[in-house]
Amino acid sequence: MRPADAGPVIRFLARYRPVPLALLLALGLAGCATPEVIRLITVSGGKTMQFSFGPNGAAPGRANGYEVRLATLVPSADGQEIGYTFEFTAPAGATLARVQIDDVSEETAAFPMVDDTTPKLVENRWAGSSPTLRAGHAELQWVYTITTTLRVYRFTITDAVGRKTEMHHVMAYPDFIKSTLRQKWGANY
Repeated sequence: MRPADAGPVIRFLARYRPVPLALLLALGLAGCATPEVIRLITVSGGKTMQFSFGPNGAAPGRANGYEVRLATLVPSADGQEIGYTFEFTAPAGATLARVQIDDVSEETAAFPMVDDTTPKLVENRWAGSSPTLRAGHAELQWVYTITTTLRVYRFTITDAVGRKTEMHHVMAYPDFIKSTLRQKWGANY
C-alpha cells in the first residue's frame, strides 16, 4: 500500500508523526503520578491495621468528622528531652469531655502520652502536648534504629454525651532526624 492509497488517517500520521507521538507520551506520563499505597502495620496488642500512604506521606487520621492535623516530636533546645505536640480538628458544634493519646507503635503495651480531662476547642481545633521524656527513656529506643521509623498514635476522643471516637495517625521519622537526636545524646552514628 502506497501512502497516497492509505486513507486520510494514515496520511495524517505520515505527515504529522511527531504530534501524535508527543500526545501519546503526554497521555502516558499523566498516569505516572505516585499511587496510593496501603501498608499494614502491627500495633499494640498485635492488631494489624491498614494505613494509606500517598505522595505526601501517610493520610491523616480521620473519624466521625475529626481529623488529625499534627502529631510530631519536639526536642528541647539542648536535645536532651523530647515532647510531642498534637492537634486535631473537630466537627462543628462538638463539645469534648476527654482526649487521650497513646503511642501504639510497639506490639506490646500502648504508651499513654496525653490525658486531657478538660479539653478545650478553639475554633473547632484542639491542641495539646505530652510531658517530656529524657534521652535514654525506654519509650525512645526507636530513635536508635538507623532506618525510617513509623510511629502510630491512637487518639481517643470522648464527647460531652459520652460517645467515643478513635482514630489512628501514622508519623514517619526519617533517620536524618533521629541521627541529629542520637548525636545530641552522645551516639556517633
